[in-house]
Amino acid sequence: MNFTLLCKKCGKVYPMITYYWKCPSCNFPFNLITQLSKFNQFNQIIDKNERGLWRYRKLIPFSEGLVTLGEGNTPIVEMKDEGVILKLEYFSPTGSFKDRGAAVSLSRAKFMGVGSIVEDSSGNAGIAAAAYAAKANIRARIYVPKDAPSAKRMIIRACGAEIVECESRKDASIRAVSELRENELYVGHIWDAFYIEGIKTIAFEVFESGHIPDAIIVPVASGTLLLGLFKGFFELNEMGLLNNIPEFYAVQGEECAPIYEAIYGKIGGIKNSSLADGLRVDDPPRKDEILSVIRATSGDVFIVNNNEIMGALKFLYRKGIIVEPTSATAYAAFRKTRGLGKVLIPMTGTGIKTIDRLNLIFE
Repeated sequence: MNFTLLCKKCGKVYPMITYYWKCPSCNFPFNLITQLSKFNQFNQIIDKNERGLWRYRKLIPFSEGLVTLGEGNTPIVEMKDEGVILKLEYFSPTGSFKDRGAAVSLSRAKFMGVGSIVEDSSGNAGIAAAAYAAKANIRARIYVPKDAPSAKRMIIRACGAEIVECESRKDASIRAVSELRENELYVGHIWDAFYIEGIKTIAFEVFESGHIPDAIIVPVASGTLLLGLFKGFFELNEMGLLNNIPEFYAVQGEECAPIYEAIYGKIGGIKNSSLADGLRVDDPPRKDEILSVIRATSGDVFIVNNNEIMGALKFLYRKGIIVEPTSATAYAAFRKTRGLGKVLIPMTGTGIKTIDRLNLIFE
């Protein structure tokens, strides 16, 4: 197998088939290390019989007996006058980039023969977990904050998953792992190393399209999107296919901005970014990794507020880009930049699942 499950903090290696969701020795997140030595041409990692995520199955674990709903191969829209490349991840099967991570996580769960998976989420990750669990014929229990968008909760339930409503996003994370039962696998995207393996394929698709960015602007909560994109471009660089890795810019709402505050200190004054409901992880387990990527690529981190999000959202809709408010944060941040060259912005989730909030914005 081309993969090693590693705790980078203590250096211990763990079997790929394990119920551990973090290092039992030091409570650090796992990382999956991919062996790339036998690849030096892009066509060597391509399965020409596939068009989506599993086109790159040679660099994805658990690709035998995979669980798929047709994820990947999302459209790219180039806004030449802005110098922006939009990757429309909201065309994914359940309407967000989280489908890529869920496909790999649930393929692993199916391979392990687990009876049930558990996830905590404010919405999109929970929907993806519920849908892919349904496809795999595995039970799912999703812990959500009580203020999660009602449409997202309805979709999770419609996919047959059990919903556990919690007081807050943080409470959902705590309860999801503390209430695990026998033969249940925690696939929480905040921690899961296998989730990142699905996300990295966005970088492969962008590379294959020929739209190589100079910079990438990414909404960050747990950081799986930023870390997955970085891993994808890092692996392309390691194979000698890229000369430089793009600069990475993180975006957070000013109400919950642990990455921004780690660099610039506490945010003062009145804070209002409630529209960015998907960016509410106040202590991401991979915070140090996120900061390392930003620094290593000479990137930065931005914060945005509701007014900026609404402005970006209205602009995008007038361009036919139907995204949710959380996704619009990246474009709101782009408006604050100058001279980044060609910029990749993933459009992370569909606006169709947030109709109740859009009604307030566009009234």
